[in-house]
Order: sequence, then C-alpha cells, then structure tokens
Amino acid sequence: MKKEYLVFALFLLFVWSSRDKLPTEFQFWKKSSAGVTVQNNSGQDVTDVSLVVYSIPKLLGAIKKDTSKTLAVKRLRDHSDVVIRFKYGGDTVERYVGPIDEDSDYQMTISVNFAGVVTAQTGSTVEGKEEESTGKSQ
Repeated sequence: MKKEYLVFALFLLFVWSSRDKLPTEFQFWKKSSAGVTVQNNSGQDVTDVSLVVYSIPKLLGAIKKDTSKTLAVKRLRDHSDVVIRFKYGGDTVERYVGPIDEDSDYQMTISVNFAGVVTAQTGSTVEGKEEESTGKSQ
C-alpha cells in the first residue's frame, strides 16, 4: 500500500515539475488567448497597420484617428515579442513594442501618437473608446 502512494507521489512530482513544458492547449490553468489593442492618438489616420505576434504577421488595415482596433490571437507559447508596422504620412514605421507574457496577462495596449511615436502598456485593455474587434481566436 505504501508503495502505491510513493509511486503516485513521484508521478505528481514529475507532472508538477514539467507543467510548463506541456503544449499550450493542455495548460488549462493559463489563459489560452492573447489580445493586443492598437490606439491611434495621432492627428491623422494610419494605414497598413500590421502586428507581428508569436512570429505571425497579422494585418489590421487602416485605423482612423482617435479610434482603436483589437486583435485577439490564440496563445502559441508562453512568451512572444510584439512588433508593429504602419504607414504614418508617407513613411513606413516599424517598431519593436515589447514582450507579451504571463506577467502582462497576455494583454497589451499600443498607442500611436503624434509624429508616429509608439508607446505601449502591457497588461491593459482600452476603456472608454470606440473599439473595432479584428481577428478571432484561432
């Protein structure tokens, strides 16, 4: 009887120690999706907005001034770097925004300000602004 408990305890210890090595679809204790919101706080429309999340480029299209768009994606791993690319005026702007991970609750808000300056806040969502939802949890 004690042998069965010992084997069971060792099995639980093994599962607990390798819990983060499981594929994300089996990690039921973590969020399965990630969200990135892009706000346009500049004085003009930005066009050809695309985000690179989990190494996959996602096209958001044009974002009119003083509006925002939200991209929801399926979480493919525990950590990803986010890159934004857009056209501001006649120039193409590409910026590394930062990481999205468990510490940020897989949420990020990116703001495009005047002169194409990009700022980001992790672990947050947009409140009080008109939002357009783009993409589905795939």
